[in-house]
Amino acid sequence: MKKAIHIAIIILFLIGMCATEQIISQTYLNDTKGKVDELFEISSLSETVNTEEISAKTNELEEFWRKRESVLCTFINHREIEEIGVEISKLKSAVKEDEKHVYLESIMLIQFYLKSYQHVLGINFQSIF
Repeated sequence: MKKAIHIAIIILFLIGMCATEQIISQTYLNDTKGKVDELFEISSLSETVNTEEISAKTNELEEFWRKRESVLCTFINHREIEEIGVEISKLKSAVKEDEKHVYLESIMLIQFYLKSYQHVLGINFQSIF
């Protein structure tokens, strides 16, 4: 009986850890997606991307992502998460060079990566065992 209680406690602990991991990951990805969507709206309406507002929002996105990337790397493969960081770097260089098409392309890639990660992440029992 004592063994069964210990096993039940361990299983509940694992379920709790996996659920926490999924909630944190989804929250971070949703927050990032919101910032990227906002950038897409602003940049698509602007004739150039080399503006003060777009530059500031791009820097804000980069800072936001750097803080959350290390946490997400514990839950998601680092190589996959790194793709978003690469595209954010491309955003910054596109702002400096005022290349709107490159900027919009990178934003769309970031949106694609975020959607694909959100689709893959989900609470399931395979994560536990």
